[in-house]
Amino acid sequence: MSTIFGIIDKSGEGFDRQWLELMNADLAHGAPDRSGLWQNENAGLGNLQVFNTPESLAEILPMESLERVLTICSDSRIDNRDQIAGRLSISPHDLKTTPDSSLILKAYQKWGTACCTYLRGDFAFGIYDVRNRQFILARDHFGMRPIFYFDHPRFFIFSSELRGILALPFFEKELNSVWFLDYLINVEREENDTFYQGIFSLPPGNQIVVKSGIMTIQKYWELSIPDRIVLKNDGEYIEGYKALFENSVKNRTRSAFPVGAELSGGLDSSSIAAIAQKKLTAQGNQLHVFARVLPEQVNSALDDDGKDETAEIEMVCNFCGIQNIHQITLEDEKIVENIGQNIEVVRSPFYSNYAVYNLNAHHVAKSIGVRTMLSGHGGDQMVTNPAHFVYQDYMRKFRYLKLFRDIRAKDTMHDLEFVKSLRYFFNLRRNKNDFINKRREIKKLFKFGINPDFLVQNHLEERYLQNRQHAMLLPENGSDLILKITHRHMNDRIEATSIMAGHDGIEFRYPMYDVDLIEYYLAVPDEIKRKFRSGRYLHRMAMQDELPPPIQWRRDKNGTINPGLARIFTNEALKVKSDLSRYSEAHQNSTALIFDPTMIGYLVADDSNNLYKYKSLINKFFQLQNFEKIIEKKFG
Repeated sequence: MSTIFGIIDKSGEGFDRQWLELMNADLAHGAPDRSGLWQNENAGLGNLQVFNTPESLAEILPMESLERVLTICSDSRIDNRDQIAGRLSISPHDLKTTPDSSLILKAYQKWGTACCTYLRGDFAFGIYDVRNRQFILARDHFGMRPIFYFDHPRFFIFSSELRGILALPFFEKELNSVWFLDYLINVEREENDTFYQGIFSLPPGNQIVVKSGIMTIQKYWELSIPDRIVLKNDGEYIEGYKALFENSVKNRTRSAFPVGAELSGGLDSSSIAAIAQKKLTAQGNQLHVFARVLPEQVNSALDDDGKDETAEIEMVCNFCGIQNIHQITLEDEKIVENIGQNIEVVRSPFYSNYAVYNLNAHHVAKSIGVRTMLSGHGGDQMVTNPAHFVYQDYMRKFRYLKLFRDIRAKDTMHDLEFVKSLRYFFNLRRNKNDFINKRREIKKLFKFGINPDFLVQNHLEERYLQNRQHAMLLPENGSDLILKITHRHMNDRIEATSIMAGHDGIEFRYPMYDVDLIEYYLAVPDEIKRKFRSGRYLHRMAMQDELPPPIQWRRDKNGTINPGLARIFTNEALKVKSDLSRYSEAHQNSTALIFDPTMIGYLVADDSNNLYKYKSLINKFFQLQNFEKIIEKKFG
């Protein structure tokens, strides 16, 4: 992931060039391949490039147009290059050496601020237009590339990372208390705000235009239910889906360096690995897969030392001819140490701890030259969702005969005899999509380890239940799926992971977040999304002959994406317990104690092998402990 940053003068008074140098110095922590700065009297742009696509190797950013009236800084991968080139009259010969940033610049020259509606891919870019004294900052449809901004009265400042803005001497690091309270109970924020008062994350599918000293946010795209596609039969829907899925994976394997993929043995990661291997093999290359497994020495005393998915991973690799298999364990990882590394780079507490548990995979990938990592994140929320709502819809519309015929269909992969089919049918009627009971959700809230008195003082129970009301329901239609895949928590993981992986020169790419694929999935009839009691039916059928049948039709998920995760807590048990003990003793008379002293007492007295049970408390406590030096705020 490359890094972009810049300052736009809104007042006409100019700004100190050293500010750009300060941003550049603090953002260069990941040892970029090339760095560059551009400045005139009204604006300054910076780029710290990490090479990835073949065209990026000769790219120099920031880049000026031939007429020297436009300048772009960019962290982008454009997937519909052929389509854009055709519309811009760029020949196939010239396109081979045209970097993605040049395509974006030419698209802006042709379509102005409407250019993003024509682009597909992952991008964050800024273009300064000298003639119009205008600046545009844009982020891709689903927000795969992070971008943050601070709208000062005199300047507009942006950066791919928070630290770029934090480096400026005039920025006052003040805690955003609303964000902080929501973070403590893991609820979605209503705005795209951050840990710091005044810094915001540009929402996905949006762009910012700064002109005449005024900043405006413009939404150029929003995911919605498209018009229904009508084809002749199931086979045509499956073929259309498969073509788009294969294209999504292919687009994300475009790299001048070795390509990697996460592989857990589940349907999503296996599908991506299978198609990526096929596409790369056709180009004379091979895929590297990174599989998290248990260490050879299994510790039965640990909470999560159960079955990993080595057998399923080997089955996929053997079937697809994948030979570059890198097994990743959490044997030597340490929770406090890893949190410290994340905080040092990200400079904010984070909702998703995925990056904390994934650092060793980044290091292994970097050591073998991999710069692209494919991930199945986002599949469960949309194109590989189980689609329970299909059967619920049958019941709402009293289509009982249709429903029973689908349940009872003979000669299917998961055939049922008549009596069992009846039992399945009546269980569906009994287990409607009811609101999960309040008591169970309150129990979840208290597992976060927040002091009950603090929860009451800040009215956090009500906030939590209100926010969780929709999340507790199974999706009932495509609109619910849209809410799930665009949920802020989904993007939190992408932002934190992108920044941490970028520190090692690795770019995460997400085939399940493809705009055209998702819009197609939403447009096909619901009946093909769940069929013959099998969720993910459309995707499973598209993977016919691409995966071994036991994986293609797999319904269980025996392991986790991080088997052996308990070790990362146990390995630093002494520090975890001592730091929490000191905290509890130092604040025993405080009326604003954030973390629950009773739970801390249980944790300290418990067996060290059981610390995984307290993971939410441990994660939040040690994240915040890092910030007492950055912000003058004691997290009592």
